[in-house]
Amino acid sequence: MGKSFWPIFLIVAALGAATVWTQTPRHVTRLPDGLRSSMRSWVRTAKGLPSLATPRRPKDEPLVLLGGTTLPPETPAAPVGAPAAVPAARPAVPAAAPVVVKSVHPATPAQADWCVLKETTPVQSLDDKVLSNAPGGRFFLIERRARAPEGGTLLIGNFTPKKLPHTVQVNSRNVLCLSGSPDDLTTAQLHALKMYYQLRAEAVDYLAEVRKSKGDTASPLYKQLQEAERIRDFRAKELKNMKTLAGDQRAVEMEELARLEQKAKEIRELHEDWKRAHRDQVSDPTKDPHYLGLVREYRNYISAMPAGLAVD
Repeated sequence: MGKSFWPIFLIVAALGAATVWTQTPRHVTRLPDGLRSSMRSWVRTAKGLPSLATPRRPKDEPLVLLGGTTLPPETPAAPVGAPAAVPAARPAVPAAAPVVVKSVHPATPAQADWCVLKETTPVQSLDDKVLSNAPGGRFFLIERRARAPEGGTLLIGNFTPKKLPHTVQVNSRNVLCLSGSPDDLTTAQLHALKMYYQLRAEAVDYLAEVRKSKGDTASPLYKQLQEAERIRDFRAKELKNMKTLAGDQRAVEMEELARLEQKAKEIRELHEDWKRAHRDQVSDPTKDPHYLGLVREYRNYISAMPAGLAVD
């Protein structure tokens, strides 16, 4: 067979065995990565086949793995000695808008939005009937206004937060008219405003009782004054309900009411003169211990109230 047979046979056998080994997955996986790549490249070169070298992935392209997972593109390393890259500034988080506390100011009855009752106040229906007396410190939302026959302005609306089942009206002479809304004040301010005028109304009512029992009753004109004022008030209420009166008839009634008012005024002046002349017989109602205690108590709430809303 010649001396060249065996070398050629061995070369062909080795090439065939390497081809079978390296091209069969179950055998290739048993070889180390470096040896497996070298043998595959050598066999394909011997067969005249193109190389299976894996092209390098551009650094700016993402790498897609099995299962669909995508890795971000590589970031090239900065050259040695180069300044460190400054990270992009994160967008600024907008600052929370400051809480705006609206101010509440005293207002005229024509411009007010709501009010607080300064003292015990008669509450009337829209047909001018007295329904009840509301205590001081209650808040009243104003819807509209009307002219009061006895003077002042009628404020038409309802109380808050405890509303009546129907719209009512109160006279502006007994209230502190305010701009804005109760919602413009904090809970602490609303509480202070309510307690200030609630206790103030109690003090005013108590002082009136003290004046009758400890001061006014000592005057010989006391009963006469009470009767004159009762008649005056009765005639004023009657005239207000006489909506059909007109012309001369109404003028006569108005003249009579003016006469009663003047008489009650004169008797009161005489009554006050007597009290001043007999101070030793009349105790000073404003020095009553309970009254002074109420005054101190309601004045304690002034510091917690918005400025300008405390009327003493």
